[in-house]
Parts: sequence; C-alpha cells; structure tokens
Amino acid sequence: MPQIFIYQILNHYTKREALDPGFLVLENLANERPDWFEYWPMRKFLLNEPLAEGAFYGFLSPKFKLKTNLSAAAARAFVSLETETTDVVLLSQSIHQAAYYWNTFKYGDSLHPGLLDVAAQFFTRIGRPSNLQQLVTHSRNEVYSNFMIAKPRFWRAWLKITEQLFAIAESADDPLGADLRKETLYRRTKDFPMKIFIVERIATWILCTQPEFVARVRDPFVARSRIYKLPTAIVCDALKIAYVTNGRKEQYQDLFRLVSRFAKFFNWQVRFGNILGSKNLRSCLKSLASHWDNAGRS
Repeated sequence: MPQIFIYQILNHYTKREALDPGFLVLENLANERPDWFEYWPMRKFLLNEPLAEGAFYGFLSPKFKLKTNLSAAAARAFVSLETETTDVVLLSQSIHQAAYYWNTFKYGDSLHPGLLDVAAQFFTRIGRPSNLQQLVTHSRNEVYSNFMIAKPRFWRAWLKITEQLFAIAESADDPLGADLRKETLYRRTKDFPMKIFIVERIATWILCTQPEFVARVRDPFVARSRIYKLPTAIVCDALKIAYVTNGRKEQYQDLFRLVSRFAKFFNWQVRFGNILGSKNLRSCLKSLASHWDNAGRS
C-alpha cells in the first residue's frame, strides 16, 4: 500500500477549524503571491519538498468538501483502492457545466473570454503546439480546482509545464506574459488573472496529450444542485468518450453538436417534466441526486 499525503491549503482567509482534520495542512498564511492563488503554495511545496516515489500527493482547497461532499477519509479510501497502475486520481466535481463543451479550454473561453487564444499561444511558445479547437476532454480526463491526487512522476510533468507558464507570466516585457496577467471575468468580477485559469487546465491537457499517464476517476455525476442539467450533460459526455474511443468517428461529434446546441431546451424539458410530476423523470433525477448523498456517506 503506497503512502498517501493529501494536504488542504490553509489560506489567510480560512479558519483552521474549517479544514478537514483528516487532511494534512499546507499553510499559505503569508499570502506572499495572492495573484497566483493556490498555485503558489503548491509550487513552493513541489520545488522544495522531497517526494517519495510511488506515493500519492494532493493539494486541495478549503472548498473541497463543499464542492464534492467528500471527507478526507472518503478521499483517501478511493485513492487507495487501486494504486499500482494509476498515476493520478481525479476527485471530480460534477460534469453538468463543462460537458456541453468539446473541451475544457472552450469551456474556459466561455467563462473567461480570450482564454482559448492565450492558452494556444502558450503551448506554441513552449514548443507544444496544440489544436485546442479539436482537443477532446471528458469526465475520464478532466479535472478542475486541482482536485487530483497524483504520484511524483505526474507532478513533475505538471510542474514542468506550469513553471514555463510561470516564467512567461513573470516577464514584464513579454506580450504573452501581459496577456497571462490580464484580469478576466470570474463570477461577474474582473479581479482574477488569466494565468490561474490556464494553470487549472494543465493537468487535463497533460492527460489528453500524454497517454502514458493513467488516470482513475471518481464518480463524475456528483452534483449538489441543478440536477436537472445532468441527463443532457451525461449524453454529451458519453458522445465525447465514444468519439475518442471509436476512432474519432464524425457522427459522434455531429450528434454532440446537436445535443449541446439545444442543451438549454433539453434541460428545460427535464426541469419542467419534473415539476409536472413525470414519474420516470422524477425517478431519474432522484437517482442522480443520490450520488451527492452517497459521496457524503462514503
């Protein structure tokens, strides 16, 4: 059984008692670089602390339980289930928002306008040009909020890419650095730099472009609210997986485009049908809602 070191980040705005006592604590109380958010304490740890080969490491935000309903015990139990061939464990949040987009960068661009172009420029700059229009991400390789527990070899690959982004963003005379530092929309405010939203997507990009890394994913259907969005999201996610696993056949992509285009209409139908008391719909949504409760009991 490998060692498992899962840290929860203690920020200056977080009370220690609000953290799950089952996690280790990674302090960021000095808040030296607030512009890098949680990447800063993760970076410092990975650059300065020795890592045991074969062990698993994770660095989770104080909102981990809020977003996943997973306790420290549940997270550790899932990581320990099968470890010999796994490089990274994704403790995914619900797919009900990102699934309607062909990949995480397109989803990011819908939230933070310009992200797709800046990310493409970055990958070209580091000699890893990527067609971010055609990249396919789904529940088996997507992760958000850095909710991942990984072995050192994955963290080294991740740090290699993020350090290049860090260097560019820190360069005062680099136009791409200026784009990375530029504030972008997030929850109707513009107080967040573009760079942190690209950093958040590096792990997914690695899993898409470097198939030697094996990911294991916890239940991606765990949603706290807006359960009515899940049925359409599950269809979109399944079509993307089918596209990748069946030789990138265009009919899956065409059907995905159709379903995602009318996602709001389908979601409205599900929601309205539930309100009207459709037995089948209510049974389906009740089953999907149980994923959240089951996560809390695991």
